[in-house]
Amino acid sequence: MDATTAGETIALQPGESAPRIPRPDGARAPLKANIFEFAVGLSSQLQPMFPYDGAGAIVPCAAVMQGVDDGHYGHFFHFNTIEEIALVYGSNNAMLATGSVFATQQLHGVNSFLKDPADPDAFILITITQHQSEDGDQTEAVIFRCQKCSHELVRFGYDATPHDVAGHDASQWGGGPDDRVPMFATLWGSVSAAAEYNHEAVRTCPECGHVNPEFPTHLWGWQRWVTQWRTVNAARKALEASAAAQASPAVPPAATQAGAR
Repeated sequence: MDATTAGETIALQPGESAPRIPRPDGARAPLKANIFEFAVGLSSQLQPMFPYDGAGAIVPCAAVMQGVDDGHYGHFFHFNTIEEIALVYGSNNAMLATGSVFATQQLHGVNSFLKDPADPDAFILITITQHQSEDGDQTEAVIFRCQKCSHELVRFGYDATPHDVAGHDASQWGGGPDDRVPMFATLWGSVSAAAEYNHEAVRTCPECGHVNPEFPTHLWGWQRWVTQWRTVNAARKALEASAAAQASPAVPPAATQAGAR
């Protein structure tokens, strides 16, 4: 007996049934976005394009870099227990060509990827796609090294286990089970690592004495995203509280007067 799947004929052994792809469970409705339109409104580098980042989710994140006056974007390393996929949608005078696609190693360097970060005509538009763990712990770390001797100055490790997987710890960033919008752990971890690194005592290498420059967090936008995350969740709770108050039955005037007597 033969079965046809995706236009190909598959020979089935006696007792075998034709393979089937499970129907969508409805947990993640199909969504689409135009990367060029989406990137115009970025508030942060590595900003998730879709609201799905739970167990097993594929999370494409957008970043757009262009040359700045002093050319200082900084450099750090990111570790993720699950590899990531990068896809370049457009670039000029960058180390990654338009159309490039590659898988990162678990530990990989991160910078502007521009050949001359001070060139106003240099740019790159890229997505970095993360894969969320399905049923186990997921850990990440952001690492800063001395630019002169490569000595490790900061290693900020954090639990990035998705919010719907056992072991998820929202208390790291002051979140909780009633958050309407889950935290994207990589952005919080990046903010926290950069804040720790930017103290002059930390940036001064204990091995060679070199004082490393501050990391320009304003160019990466992580703090803005994290701050807006807190505001959005607070706004949702305010709305729910207001709706609950409006739904509460009003106390009749007569009953209020009787209670006063």
